[in-house]
Amino acid sequence: MTKYYWGPIDSSITFCEDKYVNSKYIAEYYNTISGILYLLVGLYFINSKIKKIGYVIFIMGLGTMCLHGTLRWYGQWSDELSMLTLIYIYIKNIYYDISYDYLYLIVGSYVTFHENHNVFLFLFISLLIYQYIATQYIIIDYNTRYWRNLYLIFILSGFLCWILDRICFTKTINYHVFWHILSGFASFSGSMVYYENRKLLDKKAEIISKWYRKLIIKRKKKSKII
Repeated sequence: MTKYYWGPIDSSITFCEDKYVNSKYIAEYYNTISGILYLLVGLYFINSKIKKIGYVIFIMGLGTMCLHGTLRWYGQWSDELSMLTLIYIYIKNIYYDISYDYLYLIVGSYVTFHENHNVFLFLFISLLIYQYIATQYIIIDYNTRYWRNLYLIFILSGFLCWILDRICFTKTINYHVFWHILSGFASFSGSMVYYENRKLLDKKAEIISKWYRKLIIKRKKKSKII
């Protein structure tokens, strides 16, 4: 029986890349290295107005690298749970009052049926569709439309690469690396939609604040005259 550095492969999903070929410490070398892109995207947004999204993307990058680096169940959990959490945080950036109880329900469903990867796919795709529908409420100017369109191009192209890797279409091209690259750009462009929306909200809040301060000053002047 082959002994692997991280122990027996027990993730409920496998990928086309050959295992422990380039390094005895990394199960899927290129799939692991390509996960660094998520870390870079996460770091970019951690220092922005949407830092919570940045933190989740960064954690997702760590989860991705853990999954492909070990092909163990805990790596898969960290990868897929962070993906579900990211989409939920996206949704919560539109519906601010939505309860985290729904996220706990999603996590509970995943943990209960984690051995069946189709359950994760159902939860993830359902959240993606709901998120896309909800996002239409904040697509109100050129910038948000631009980043939304880029997001669609990247995520759909990425899904195609993911499918090609799942059926192991060819070993000549590592399609899962392209999935990481395209979905990494999708996470950047998708997050930019929320970043631009936050800028618009802050601008409107500043306008209202200035108007209110002027109103208070006028009232004070009137009261002094009286």
